[in-house]
Amino acid sequence: MSRKFYVTTPIYYVNAPPHMGTAYTTILADTLARTKRMLGYDALLVTGSDEHSQGIADKAAAEGMHPEEFCRRFIPQFHDAWKLLNIGPYKFCRTSSPEHKAVVQSFFQKIHAKGDIYKAEYSGWYHTTDNKFVDEGDLPEKPEEHPNLKFLTEDAYWFKLSAYEEKLMAWHEAHPEAIIPGFRRNEMLQRIREGLRDLCISRSSTNWGIPLPWDTDHVFYVWVDALLSYLTGAQGGYWPCDLHIMAKDIPWFHTVIWPAMLMSAEVELPKQVLVHGYWNFAGSKMSKSKGNVFHPQDAVALVGADAVRYFLLREAPLGQDGNFTVKGLSERYNYDLANDFGNLLHRALTMAGRYVNGEIAEFQLNGPHQELENLRAEVASTAVPQLEKLEFREALENCWRLVSALNRFIDETRPWEHAKNSPEALPPLFSVLFRSIRTLLLLLSPIMPAACDRYWIQLGLNGKASEQQFTALQAGFPLEARLQKPEIVFPKLDLKNLEEEFIVKKESLTGEKVERTEEPNALATAVKTVATAAKAVAKAVTQEEGNGQIEYDDFNKVRLITVKVVKAEAVEGSDKLIRLTVDDGQRQDRTIVSGIRKHFTPEHMEGRTICIVDNLKPRKIFGILSEGMILAAGDGEVLRLVTPEGELAPGVRVG
Repeated sequence: MSRKFYVTTPIYYVNAPPHMGTAYTTILADTLARTKRMLGYDALLVTGSDEHSQGIADKAAAEGMHPEEFCRRFIPQFHDAWKLLNIGPYKFCRTSSPEHKAVVQSFFQKIHAKGDIYKAEYSGWYHTTDNKFVDEGDLPEKPEEHPNLKFLTEDAYWFKLSAYEEKLMAWHEAHPEAIIPGFRRNEMLQRIREGLRDLCISRSSTNWGIPLPWDTDHVFYVWVDALLSYLTGAQGGYWPCDLHIMAKDIPWFHTVIWPAMLMSAEVELPKQVLVHGYWNFAGSKMSKSKGNVFHPQDAVALVGADAVRYFLLREAPLGQDGNFTVKGLSERYNYDLANDFGNLLHRALTMAGRYVNGEIAEFQLNGPHQELENLRAEVASTAVPQLEKLEFREALENCWRLVSALNRFIDETRPWEHAKNSPEALPPLFSVLFRSIRTLLLLLSPIMPAACDRYWIQLGLNGKASEQQFTALQAGFPLEARLQKPEIVFPKLDLKNLEEEFIVKKESLTGEKVERTEEPNALATAVKTVATAAKAVAKAVTQEEGNGQIEYDDFNKVRLITVKVVKAEAVEGSDKLIRLTVDDGQRQDRTIVSGIRKHFTPEHMEGRTICIVDNLKPRKIFGILSEGMILAAGDGEVLRLVTPEGELAPGVRVG
C-alpha cells in the first residue's frame, strides 16, 4: 500500500476570479503533490471555495440573488484557471456543500460537549471584506466612515482559545519545523506569548452560514467554518495534513486557532504550515479591491502555462515577496526557456536526427564525457531533495547548471565536425547528451509538466515524463527509443511588439476577439514599459545626444560574431530579400533575412563565413522572424560583405 501525502491551499474567497497570487499558492501545492507522486506517494491536493462571508452575502443581496447562487457563478472560473495552469488532480471543497456542513457540525458538537464553548454578547467593528472583527488598535480614525466596516452587537458563542495558550507553546516548541520559514514561526510564537483571548465563533445577525447544531439561531463564523474544509477534504484516510500552504496574511488562523480547536476536539494536528510572501504587481501588492490584479489566463495567453509556473517558482525565494511584471515574465521566458532550454533540445534533436539517424547507442562513458556525467548524477541526486523540501527556486537553479553545461558540451564537442572527420565519436557523444536531457525532463516535470511531456514524446520515450517515478533517473536512455523531428515548444516572444503578440495569442487561446484600445490596463502599461526600455537601449547604442558619438560601454552592448551560411534561398514574393540559415556556433538553424539579393545570389552566399550583429532583437521581415543582421558596406551600387580574414569558426566574437 502506497504512502499517503496530503497538501492544501487556503479555501479561497469566491467574490472575484483568481489572480496571480492565488495561482502561486496553488502552483506551489501542485508542484509538491507532483513531486511526491514521482517519489511513490499517493498524494492528495485539496483546494476549495470559502463562501460564508458577510461580504459575499452583501454582494449577493445587492444583485438580488441568493449567496450560494452568487458563489456558483465564480467557482467555474477557479476550475478553468487551474485547468489552464495544469493543476491536478485535486479535490475541490465547497463550504456550502452538505458534506462540509456535516463535518463542521460534528466537529463543534464534540468541542461543545467538552465544555470549551460558551455564550456571551459581542460588540465590535466587523470588516466585511476581510471577514473578521477588527481589534481596537487596528481601527482607522473614523471607522464609521469606512465602507467595509460595520459595528455589530449580538449574542455569540465563544471558543476558549485562552485555555490552550500553554499547550500551543509546548507543541510548537516540540515541533520547530511546524511553521516555515523560521521567521514566520518566531512571529507566531511571539503573538502567543503576548497572551490569547477567547475566540468568537458564531454570528446571529445573518443566516448565511452553517447553523450551530445546538442553537440554530446562530451560524458559524466564516473563518472557523473554512478551516474545517481541510478535514472535509481528508476523508479517505489522508489526515493528518502534511502541509498547509498560504500567504502571510493568514498564518494566525492556521498556526494558533486551528491547532487549538483540533486539540480541543482531540484530533491530530497538521504536520507543517508553509507561509509565503505576496506577489506584487510592478511594486505594489496585488489586490482585488485595488484593481491591480493580473489574472492567470492573461499570463498563460502570453507565455503558456509551463512558463508561468516556471517564472513564479524561479523568481521569488520561498517565503519572501515576489514582484510580477510582464517584462520580467517575458524576458525570463525568452532567455531561460526559449533560448537556453528550448534551443538545447532543438539543437540536440536536430543533430542526432542528422548524424545518427535518431538512434541513441548504449551508454558508453569515456574520459572526455566523464565530467558531464558526474554533473548529471550530482544534479539528479540534489534536485530531488530540493523539490521535496519546497526549494523550487534552488532546484531550478541546480537544473540550469546542467542546461548550461549541455549547451557548452555541444559547443565544445562540435558534433558537426565529428560527422565529417570522426563519425565513430558520435554514438557515445549523443548517448551521454541524451541521458542528461532525459534526466532534465524528469526533474523539471513537476514544475513544467506539459512541456516536459511534449519533449518526452520528441525523444521517442514511452508514456509521459509527468507520470514517471524518480527511480527512472538511474536508468539509461532506452535503446529502442527513436528520436522524433524536433518541434518548438517555447517559441520566442517579440519583446518589441509584446502587446500585439499578447492580443493575438489571447485571441487564439479564447477564440474571442480582443478589443484594441488606448485605455490603460495592467498588461498595456507593462508592455509599454518594455517598448520604452527597448527604444532607450536602441537610442543609447545608436548615438549620444548632442554630438553623435557613443561611449565605449555603449559600443560594448553590440555583440558582433562570425556565422557560417548553411543555406540561402530567395524569399518568395520579394525581389530584394534572401533568407539565410546560419550556424552561429550554438545553433545550425538560425534565420536571418537580409535585403542583399540585388548584389548576391543565394548560391553565392552558401558556405560563406560572414559577420552579424548577434544580440539585435528579433523582428519579422516579410512574415519571417529574422534573428540578427549581417554586416555589409557599400555606396548603393556596390556592396561588400564584412568577412573575417582567413577561416574562423562560427560564433567567434568580433571586435
